[in-house]
Amino acid sequence: MAKRRSYDQFCSVARALDHVSERWTLLIVRNLMLGPRRYSDLMTELPGITTNLLAARLRAMEASGLVAKRAGPPARYELTALGAALEPVVVELGRWGANFMDQPRRADTINAGWGLLALKRRYRGGVRAIVELRLGERHFELTFEEAHLHVQEREAVRPQLVVAGVLEAFQAWLFKGIAGAELQRAGKLTIDGDPAIWRAVQGAFRPNDWKSARPAASRSRAERGSAAT
Repeated sequence: MAKRRSYDQFCSVARALDHVSERWTLLIVRNLMLGPRRYSDLMTELPGITTNLLAARLRAMEASGLVAKRAGPPARYELTALGAALEPVVVELGRWGANFMDQPRRADTINAGWGLLALKRRYRGGVRAIVELRLGERHFELTFEEAHLHVQEREAVRPQLVVAGVLEAFQAWLFKGIAGAELQRAGKLTIDGDPAIWRAVQGAFRPNDWKSARPAASRSRAERGSAAT
């Protein structure tokens, strides 16, 4: 194995970058934040990476103690406690990166799991509930705690609320500012569970912080102001 390059600086930032600054490393961490993944899952979810490069990155991440390989079948990769401790880094990097988010580019891959991870930085806090989101064939468990939101790609064991619909309906609700209740009335989202939790979840997130969403929100406020006068 080739020797990993180092910045050779006695600084915690430099030491961190020694382990996570290689191309694809933090994106692998992002994907594993949703739960254990097979090698083939990572290949599918990271278009553009080669099989040799993915193997090299996973070996380096194992050597750094960021990921562990869970025996199968099938074998899966998962974050260790040290790797999971990168969550605030990934969340804050996403917050900063939102300044460069506009409409998806033609070549962009869109993944529902990545979008749901973005809800972590938009969570207002104060909700306690276990919610399952069913986006077509994909199921996600959202565990709301007082000050933290956990997102895992799996079926929830005892969800207090299940919200189901196609990807476009969830995009409209969670990222385009369309009220969940409105989508429910239109039959685009189906709700099963505690109505009080559904109301709480609808108010649990700050507005989408993408660059393109801020002007839209400003226009909406201006339009409401004009209507009031």
